[in-house]
Amino acid sequence: MSTNRREQDAVSRWKPGQKWYHPTMAAVIIRLCKFFMTTVNSLNIEGVEKFQSLKHRQGRGLLTFSNHVSLFDDPLLPPNFGLPRYEEIRWAATDAINFFGSPLTAWFFTSGKGVPIVRGAGLDQPGFHFLRDRLREGQWVHIFPEGGRTRHPLALMTHPFKSGIGRLIAETQPIALPFYHYGMHEILPIGSKFPRRGKAVRLVFGDPIDCDERYLQDVTRQAQGAELSGPALWEALAARAYDVLRQLELLVHPSARE
Repeated sequence: MSTNRREQDAVSRWKPGQKWYHPTMAAVIIRLCKFFMTTVNSLNIEGVEKFQSLKHRQGRGLLTFSNHVSLFDDPLLPPNFGLPRYEEIRWAATDAINFFGSPLTAWFFTSGKGVPIVRGAGLDQPGFHFLRDRLREGQWVHIFPEGGRTRHPLALMTHPFKSGIGRLIAETQPIALPFYHYGMHEILPIGSKFPRRGKAVRLVFGDPIDCDERYLQDVTRQAQGAELSGPALWEALAARAYDVLRQLELLVHPSARE
């Protein structure tokens, strides 16, 4: 089967409407993920109060973004942030093939509010539009703006952020919250089929960013005086987000300054 056909089939399995059993499934997933990260392994979260303070956002969407080193960065990490109600759980951008490649995995990750994204298909695809609409409704969305897992041997970020994060910011003006984690690459390295135990993970939240109209204007002013709109603005916003997460990487990653 061609890659294009596989991706089409994967997206067709996505049924985002809430079913009666989704909250129960999500509750089970959350408990399993918390157990795995805090008992089978150890997880140290710094600054989680920054996240929890945004629970009441007066209708503003919450866009969290982070580095990406392991296939299971999400769903293993977000369940430990402290919002257990199904309505409060994040919507997650997920790779269509990896997470919706079979009816069983599609059923499982749909229950966990995963949204299939087809790599290389651009921003005008159903999953991206769905995430944008959820932000406009004031919900929580999590993305990996690198567009894939890093292949760096030390799990450092190596690529500029994709413009998708910039478009989400420009078109929904959410509150953005970065976090950086270190150690997930040891729990499930790229190429491994089974997660490991006894590993330590450190996760640090940055400061919330109010991506309102003034923020967009500030990004525009810093673009050498150019009037930015459309893709140019998205790229500038993505570059700003990268700079923010890079500062967290310098703080958290033990080899980032070498």
